[in-house]
Amino acid sequence: MKDIFSDLYDRVLSFFTAQTADETKTVAKSRLRTVLMQDRVGFSERAMQMLKDDMLESISRYLEIDIDSFDLSIDAGENTTILNLSIPVLRTKTDEEIDEAIAIAQNKNIEKTNEIVGELKELVKEKAQELAGQMSEQDEEKKKKIQNMLNNYNI
Repeated sequence: MKDIFSDLYDRVLSFFTAQTADETKTVAKSRLRTVLMQDRVGFSERAMQMLKDDMLESISRYLEIDIDSFDLSIDAGENTTILNLSIPVLRTKTDEEIDEAIAIAQNKNIEKTNEIVGELKELVKEKAQELAGQMSEQDEEKKKKIQNMLNNYNI
């Protein structure tokens, strides 16, 4: 039954694409497997892609892999869920390459952290200025304290 559906799908798809039969069959099987996996496990395509990207990023720090042949699938049994990985390894990376990849990842994290801190500082500054603007003239002393706090924290 599975082969009949796959063959039918390949034939229908071949009318709409200029791909060879082998390419069409591979794409169709991949799509069908993804749809079936999502139905069985309840794992969205977006979540699956994010998981795959995270794994590729992590594994690529230590090994040179064939990304085009990387395959990740989730199968659901009666009482279990199984994560299947096929990772074609081209070669292991040297310690220097690993250290460099880790340093690059750490720098990306630092940049992202600094970006978030900058955004938070702006939000705090805007909120403080908004609150200061709402204070009456009697609260002039509080305004000065708020401004001093902002200055002390370089906001």
